Amino acid sequence: MDDILEEMQVIEAIYCGEKEFNLVSQGKLSVAFSVTISPTHHPDLRISVMFTLSVESYPEDVPPFSVQCTSLSRQECEDLKNSLKEEAELLRGSPMVLNILTTLQDKQLKVAQTIIADSARPSINDAKVYVLQLDHMRNKTRYVKTIQRWCKELSIVGGLVFCLRWIFLILQGHEESIKTYIQRNKTQVVDVDSSGRPCKERLLSVLHIGDHPVMLTEFNTCDFKNITDLKEWMMDAKLENIYESVIAPVVLKK
Repeated sequence: MDDILEEMQVIEAIYCGEKEFNLVSQGKLSVAFSVTISPTHHPDLRISVMFTLSVESYPEDVPPFSVQCTSLSRQECEDLKNSLKEEAELLRGSPMVLNILTTLQDKQLKVAQTIIADSARPSINDAKVYVLQLDHMRNKTRYVKTIQRWCKELSIVGGLVFCLRWIFLILQGHEESIKTYIQRNKTQVVDVDSSGRPCKERLLSVLHIGDHPVMLTEFNTCDFKNITDLKEWMMDAKLENIYESVIAPVVLKK
């Protein structure tokens, strides 16, 4: 029991912030305590883990523990617990609670980033879809990286689509974010001219502005060898109306 109490004291010393450590019960053969942690940049994501350590089974076996978080669903908490348990199984025979908590903090950071990204993503009611056409790309690698970086910074999803000689840019997000993107694309250096000198995109054209249910969840770059593959991709992305009314008139024009 002394080893268990010593491990608990170490954990209490590390998680010494307000309401981080809570001793639930302590007996001759077991102890129960909870630890509550939250990322500094997302304090509302407070995850509490309650452990029960018993001299009869710990540390030979993974100790019973529960995971609770008001920002996550019951199933998400259960999935997180199972993930932590898998990590803990590798540590049988040695003190493992601190390792479990460290692993939790790593996973918690990823969960927080997902929540932040979801909150930044527009809802069905305020999402806008713009379809742009670019004339050409001489320095394709640089241009593509710039587009991807700007869309990430502005929480814009969609696709950069190459198909034969056409280049389309389908952008979905908050309208102000898309307008900011277009302004950047027109006023900042993104490519090189025929002489290899840095140049701005002066031939960008807006083909479509409209409302559309949020179907796209990330930004993709696609290179299609034929119009049929382009059409199939847009069908799969639930963008068939945009294909028929915006893209098809351009690519099928004789």
